[in-house]
Amino acid sequence: MTPPNNPFIQADGKKATCMEMLQIIVDGEATSEQQEYFKNHMDRCLPCFKSYDLDMAIKQLLKSRCCGGEAPTGLIEQIKIQIKQNTPS
Repeated sequence: MTPPNNPFIQADGKKATCMEMLQIIVDGEATSEQQEYFKNHMDRCLPCFKSYDLDMAIKQLLKSRCCGGEAPTGLIEQIKIQIKQNTPS
C-alpha cells in the first residue's frame, strides 16, 4: 500500500516534524486532508498518539475551567513550554 502524499510538506519541500503536525491538528488549523493524514500517522507513531491524547485533554481542561471560553494565549504557551521541557526526547 502506497502511503498518501504528505499534506504537511511546505512549499519549500520541508517536511513538518511530528510536533509541528500535532500543533496544527490540536490548534484546529488543519485541513481535512491533513487531519486524515495525521490520523493514519498516529496509527504508526506511538509518541504522536500519546501527545495527541495529552494535548487534547489539556485543551479540554483549559476550555472547561476558563469560564467556557478560550484560554489566554500566554497561558497556553506557558503550558506548551513546560510540557516540552518535561517530555523525554
